[in-house]
Amino acid sequence: MIGSSLVDVENLGRTGQFGELLEFLRSTDYSDEFICRRFNLEHPGDFEIDPRRRAPLPPFESGTDVLVALFLAGAAVETSVVQRFLGSKKMELLEGMGLMQQAPQTSQCYATVALYPVGDLFIASDRWSSYDGSPFCSPQDLVYPAFVPNTRLFLQHLPNHPGENFLDLCGGTGVAALVAARRGSSHAWSGDISERSTRFAEFNRRLNGITNAHAVTSDLYSSFENLRFDAISAHPPYVPTLQPKWIFFSGGRDGEEITRRIVEGLADHLRDGGLFIALTMGSDRAERPFEHRIREWLGPSQKEFDIALVVRKEYDPQDFALRANRETLRSRAETDLWNKLFRELRITSLIYGFICIQRRARATHHFTVRRQAPPSPARAPWEWLLHWESIACAEDLPRLVLNSRLYAAPRTEFVVTHRLQEGCWNPASFRLETQYPFQMECRAQPWMAHTIALCNGKTTGREVLRTLVQQEVLPAVTPEYEFSRAVAVLISGGFIEIEGFRPPRAAE
Repeated sequence: MIGSSLVDVENLGRTGQFGELLEFLRSTDYSDEFICRRFNLEHPGDFEIDPRRRAPLPPFESGTDVLVALFLAGAAVETSVVQRFLGSKKMELLEGMGLMQQAPQTSQCYATVALYPVGDLFIASDRWSSYDGSPFCSPQDLVYPAFVPNTRLFLQHLPNHPGENFLDLCGGTGVAALVAARRGSSHAWSGDISERSTRFAEFNRRLNGITNAHAVTSDLYSSFENLRFDAISAHPPYVPTLQPKWIFFSGGRDGEEITRRIVEGLADHLRDGGLFIALTMGSDRAERPFEHRIREWLGPSQKEFDIALVVRKEYDPQDFALRANRETLRSRAETDLWNKLFRELRITSLIYGFICIQRRARATHHFTVRRQAPPSPARAPWEWLLHWESIACAEDLPRLVLNSRLYAAPRTEFVVTHRLQEGCWNPASFRLETQYPFQMECRAQPWMAHTIALCNGKTTGREVLRTLVQQEVLPAVTPEYEFSRAVAVLISGGFIEIEGFRPPRAAE
């Protein structure tokens, strides 16, 4: 049963005035920038959507303030105030489109949906609270908001070049397909098992005037059986839960059910040269880490794929399950069930981050790597990672390293630990550290520090080796092949950069 605060999707976009609505929203400066400026936020996703934790809204000074109160904060606003700041015609527009209505037995209006800016798009989804503070009655197929930080993080990592045909699974509001359409895809598809999500995705497509996107009700690939895509993305349900509450929330007993099915379908639906990315959660287990289990999901075609797991957070499984399922874990018996499940599956940790996969059917060597995402919320350069690791698998890697100019990565640090021995401080251990392109730390040898110092963007790998030999840092018999392979490892770690394959500059 639909909660009384929520829109009946049959009424969503009822009058078809999408152009007028878009023009109105743009004219009010209802934008990410306005939200940050008005509420003194660093990122728009930092806006507190939980009314129980949010500070009181500032006094109304403009129509944009009214839109924030109605469509982002989910508050009821006096009808006279709405009329004063928006005017009667705009009120009729919002009501006619099924987005606003009069609260029963009050002099207030409330929004039947959440409607907010996401970059240069306007996106509608279900509300996440009641307008009057009463207990919120949400349907199982509640459409998850695109405004929140984890969805914005997902959107930030979509392929820069999504190709001719793009598919987003578990599409919800359809926002990922709309982003891909704006980035040049001729056909960007959003698929979701929920008809309610499809209705919202189609509303958002029409609202933003995007003709090269398509919203489809589909149980993962079921409606795309004969199609292959240049890029596929997913932000699937990934929370492990014993008692599912919402479609968007539950990833099955271990949290991996939906993600696993999506990866299993890549062999049939991702074109050679195509990219896949998913923001999800999975588990390291006693017998295998998450990234190697992902490879097994690819089945007989796994030798055609490369895998990079970019970790953003790692959780203790019991602690995470207790926190994520606090509304359902009400007894010691349920806690015992969780502990039993984790023991059965031999889960050692839960990994939240990005699964990045590329298909290279004709390549002879493939890779499986794990990286720790940079600490800032900035985009992790996962496409660069896949590109460089592909090069690092190639037969002519030594020639490339020896003949290309090398650069010291700007954030590389060489850390020396000294120990006091017989009254003197002596170097005891060495390590290299960097925060970009990924967080990386490794044990080091002194020659590595000398090598990085010589990488000034003017000298090639062969010239660096010659200088190291002349300075007696390395022996004269050092093979070029072994040196080039060692330098390639430092490039993969982000400590050295190589001409033609430098990672994108980090956003400060």
